[in-house]
Amino acid sequence: MRKLLAIAALAALSASAAAAQSSWTAEFGIQGGFAKIKPAGTGANDAINVFDIPGGSFLYSTLGSGALYIIVPWHNKLAIEGQLGGSQLSTGTGSATVARLGLRADYALSPQIYAAVGEMANYIQGVGGTEHLQLGAQVGLGYRKRLTNSINGRLEANMAATNKKVLGAFDVYSVQLGISSAIGGAKMAPAARRATNSAWSPAIGLSAGYANMHFVGTGTDITGIFFPAVGGGLFLVQPVPSTPTMFAIIPMGQKLAFEPALDIHNASSAGTSIRVVNVAGRFDYALKGNWYGAAGGHLVNYHTSGLSGSADGADVALGYRFHLVGEFGGRFETGYSLTAKSSKLGTPAVNTLSLMFGAMMPLK
Repeated sequence: MRKLLAIAALAALSASAAAAQSSWTAEFGIQGGFAKIKPAGTGANDAINVFDIPGGSFLYSTLGSGALYIIVPWHNKLAIEGQLGGSQLSTGTGSATVARLGLRADYALSPQIYAAVGEMANYIQGVGGTEHLQLGAQVGLGYRKRLTNSINGRLEANMAATNKKVLGAFDVYSVQLGISSAIGGAKMAPAARRATNSAWSPAIGLSAGYANMHFVGTGTDITGIFFPAVGGGLFLVQPVPSTPTMFAIIPMGQKLAFEPALDIHNASSAGTSIRVVNVAGRFDYALKGNWYGAAGGHLVNYHTSGLSGSADGADVALGYRFHLVGEFGGRFETGYSLTAKSSKLGTPAVNTLSLMFGAMMPLK
C-alpha cells in the first residue's frame, strides 16, 4: 500500500510539474498595433501616434516596439522573451541604421493572462549626434489565446520609458496584437501538402531582407536591409513601396497558389498625419523540387494633408522553399518590381530588386 501511495504521489507531482511547465512553449511571432510616443516632461502637444499592422515601419519597429519576438520557456510559469526590429537605409549621400532590442521576463498569472517586465534598447546611427545607444525599461500586461492548432495570438498593453540619450527621454504607451507559432516539434507543412495532394499548404508569413530601389531618370538609388520588411512604411521617409511585411498562401490547385500581402501604417502628430496602405497580390506556381515562380502586382495608397494618391506596378519572383524550424516553413526568393510614375504623388517610376527571406506559419 505504501508503495502504491508513493507511486500515486509521484505521478501527481509529475502531472503538476508538467502542467506548470506547459504555461509556455517556445514560439516565434510578429506584433503590431498602436503606440503613443511622448517626449517626457515637456507638457506640450508633441506626442507621435503610430499605428502599424503588422509592425514594420521605421517608427514602430524601433521607437514603438520590437516587431519580432521569440519566447523561450524558463521555469514553470516563467519565460524569457526577446524582441527585435530594425532597418538599415542608404541613399548614396547618407545612411541611417535604426534597431530596437528588448529582453524581458513573462510570467503566467493564469493560462491566458500574463505580466511582463524587462529592459529595451534603441540603436540609432546616422541621425543626430555621436551617441547611438539609448536604454530603457518596459512593463506589460497581456492576454493570450490559441487561435488555430498551430497559431497563437496575444493582445498586450505595454509601457516603456527611455533615458535622455540620443533622442531625449520619452515614454511609449502601446496596445499590440501579436501572432506566433511553435519553433519546437515536428515539421507539419509537408504532411498537410500530402493530405491535399497539393504542392502548397495554407500559411501566413512575414518577410525580411534586402531591397535596391532605383528612381528611373533621376540617378538616385535607395538600398536597405529591413527586419522585418518595411513594406509601405518607407513612405514615411521616402515615397517608394517595397515588399509587404506580411503575406498569406492560399492553395488553388495542385501547383498553383494565390498570395495576398499587406501592411498598413499611420503616423500623426500635432494635427498632421500620414496614412499608407500597401497591398499586393500574385500567383505562385510550384516548379521542380521546392522551386517556384511568381507573378502579380501591387498598389500603394498614400494620404496626408494636401497630398493623396496611389502608385501601382507589377512584380515577378523566383524562390526556393524549405523547412525552417518546428512548424515554420521558410523560403528565399529574388524578386523584381516595376512601379509606375504617379503624377498625383509626384513620384517617378521605380524599379526594385529584392532578396527576401520568408518565415511561414501553417494555417490548420
